[in-house]
Amino acid sequence: MRVIAVVSPLGGSGRTTLVANLASLGARQGQSILAIELCAQNLLGMHLGMPRPASQGWAALAATGSWWADGSFDNTDGVGVLPFGPTTPDTITTLHQLLAANPQWLQDQLALLDIPEDCTVLLDTPQWPSPLAQAALRCADAVLVAMEASARGCASMDTVRAMLQASPAAPNAQGIAVTRFDPRRASHREALTTLRQQWGSQLLPYTVHEDENLSRALAASQSVNSVAPHAQSAHDLQGIFHWLSAVSPVQAQPSPATEVAAP
Repeated sequence: MRVIAVVSPLGGSGRTTLVANLASLGARQGQSILAIELCAQNLLGMHLGMPRPASQGWAALAATGSWWADGSFDNTDGVGVLPFGPTTPDTITTLHQLLAANPQWLQDQLALLDIPEDCTVLLDTPQWPSPLAQAALRCADAVLVAMEASARGCASMDTVRAMLQASPAAPNAQGIAVTRFDPRRASHREALTTLRQQWGSQLLPYTVHEDENLSRALAASQSVNSVAPHAQSAHDLQGIFHWLSAVSPVQAQPSPATEVAAP
């Protein structure tokens, strides 16, 4: 099983969009794909075929010690989807307590899932530093950071470095993807230049452009490659998918100084 965490310190950076579209691209190429939503916004299912937010998911099940997979479904592309599901503040508190008691809790839960050995698991995380985002990083073979081309994106360099140091993923399996980029806006172009200077080759050359086809795809509960396969955003996402496909799954063990303490 290969685990890819899509993370960001910024809200609204397009993590769920990345997970949904990358999952669909993998499934269309015959790969075994499972997309797991760790974010209480409960929107991943809508990106992957559900007409409305999931009425059942893994969070409430896990909080009561039940088996996660009872809340899963397969979409038309063949993606296995495990939505977060409706929840309450008490459920979130319970999940955080489970992680505090056992920092390996998420790894243990993933190991219990009945999935093929060659499955790729994509984790849609809440905004860093949520305990669930930290847990996702701890078990990831590859990390994709969704980064907005904006002043706040440029100002988050130290936070992103701390995030990446918390993951055992090898340096070549840690990438930063600029999302929601509008080349017509001078502020976006200037921020992209700054991000390239900050991150060098760690910033992926595939910038996800903000075009109306992403919104159209969500409205249709499909991937952008289904709705508009020749769109700029579809091309951008294919580039990121190919980068992830080429990344080695071998993990580099972090030193004790770089490990994040259990929340």
